[in-house]
Amino acid sequence: MEPPAPVQEEKDAFGVPSGNPLAKVWALCNQPGTPTLNPRFAPDCGRAVPENALEKNFYKILRQLSTLSQSWLDMEASAAQARDEADAAAAAARAETDNAEAPSQSDQAEPVDAPIEETAKAEPSLVSDQAETDDKPEGTAIQETVPPAPLDVDEMAQVLVSGDGMVVWMLLLPPSGNGRRLSVADGEALLRDANVTVGIDQDALQAIFDNKTYFCLCPVAWGTPPICGKDGWTEDHFQRNFVRGMGNTDTGTVDYRAQSNVQAISKDAVICDIYPPVEGIAGLRVDGVAVPPPPVKEAAVPAGSNTVLSEDGTKLLAGIDGFLEFRGNLFEVKNLLNITSDVDYSTGNIDFRGDVTIRGDVREQFSVKATGNITIDGLVEAATVEAGGDVVISNGVSGNGQAVIRGNHVRAKYVENSTVFADTLEADYILSSRISCTDSILASGSRGAIIGGEVIAAKNIKASRVGSQSGSPTEIILGVQPKLREELNANRKQLMNIRTESSELVKRVAYLKNRMERSRPDERSIKKIQAAELRLSQLAEDGASLLSCQRMLMEQLNGLAHCRLESGLVYPGVRLTIGGVSQNIEAAINKCVAVFDAEEHNIKFV
Repeated sequence: MEPPAPVQEEKDAFGVPSGNPLAKVWALCNQPGTPTLNPRFAPDCGRAVPENALEKNFYKILRQLSTLSQSWLDMEASAAQARDEADAAAAAARAETDNAEAPSQSDQAEPVDAPIEETAKAEPSLVSDQAETDDKPEGTAIQETVPPAPLDVDEMAQVLVSGDGMVVWMLLLPPSGNGRRLSVADGEALLRDANVTVGIDQDALQAIFDNKTYFCLCPVAWGTPPICGKDGWTEDHFQRNFVRGMGNTDTGTVDYRAQSNVQAISKDAVICDIYPPVEGIAGLRVDGVAVPPPPVKEAAVPAGSNTVLSEDGTKLLAGIDGFLEFRGNLFEVKNLLNITSDVDYSTGNIDFRGDVTIRGDVREQFSVKATGNITIDGLVEAATVEAGGDVVISNGVSGNGQAVIRGNHVRAKYVENSTVFADTLEADYILSSRISCTDSILASGSRGAIIGGEVIAAKNIKASRVGSQSGSPTEIILGVQPKLREELNANRKQLMNIRTESSELVKRVAYLKNRMERSRPDERSIKKIQAAELRLSQLAEDGASLLSCQRMLMEQLNGLAHCRLESGLVYPGVRLTIGGVSQNIEAAINKCVAVFDAEEHNIKFV
């Protein structure tokens, strides 16, 4: 039957059940208080017992000590019985001695003249005894039988090894009577018998037998526990539980529009670093057996969709541009951002690498930027929308003179009081806006009108009607590509700078050469001439490259033969410019088709 659970009376001390043999020994030795197993040892041996070691090994230790204690009790009982028997034998001897003295007195009362022979015949033993007595010197006592000395219980010790082999205790039980005391050599022999060969603390062992601390679990040997390794781990460069950040203005106030709605990420950006596991160090039990450290695990890599490992396996990278999410213990990169509400203070500005879909409106003073396409189901107010791809606005743009739309192909229901930069633009109507397209503009649909503002296209403009009956000023410009014009102007400026610098260098070289002809050549002047000629050579190459680029730009800008305005009706008040030629429309033109006549260098209506 398993003993009752240990009762912890004080830190690291556990009560011994009252019926246990150890408790009986405790009582017989007149120990104070209730019997306990206490691993604390008065002398500081410099090492601590592992935490909860006694609690973990309590029942094992109790069983072993019960066996030792029962042996002590058995030997004490035998010694007590021997003492009782010795006492009884001594009492019997004293009684026999007393009985032996009584017959000698009756013998003195018999008549003196009794014949000696008869007396000898009647009690021969008595005569013999008397004869022996008579032979002894006077005053010598009769020798009694001495019983054997009573047995004593020797001092006992028990070596107790923890189940994990990491700590060894030794417990002493006191001797009884004149029992033999144990020595350090006895303790060492007990340790050898228990196969304890490693980690023995000789000072602790010596203290046990010097101090004779009985009934105390004294630690005498320690193993070396294994040092745990470390599982592989990751260090994130992005938040797993993303918290939207706030933007600050130059004045230190919070810009709520600049809140980050998502974690934007670029292709090949490092999501997290991956570290290999660190192996542990083996330990050693008190019996000399090695204890391997717990096994370590590889890092759990949170690789989700659109993520890749680096070649060396030490980094998790984004496989595409997009935004990063952490779901189901995995990082995922998504290239489609779906905003199910308006873009307002609840979302902040959007700046995303990938495609963006907005189910609501883009409110005033907010911005949406994406490297991919942008699709807006609602309305764009006085906001900024910039896409690396196309822009589709289902309900149009009402810009209040502040909206800016940029994209490759822009399609909107209408564009009012806004600025649009695109390759091509399609809208039901365009009202009082500034439009600049590198290709074409199409105003189709039920209204198909371009009214007011400035509309520029490099190639074609097509609408149902241009201008209005009220004569709203409307500027239509064809054949001008602003980007090309800017590049051409920059090209020309660089060429002018090259020509100016080259002219100065030519003059300087001529001066130096002329001076050297009049006087003795010097090394310093020669080096200056060489450096100037080298620079002239570089400028000549740069100039040639710029001239070639300029010719290409001019060819693109001079492709006026393909420029064309088509409209069912053009109202007065429209100013039409193709290339460098402009014409004001004075009267309404039905079914207008305007092109550039290269021969006449004029606008032609066909």
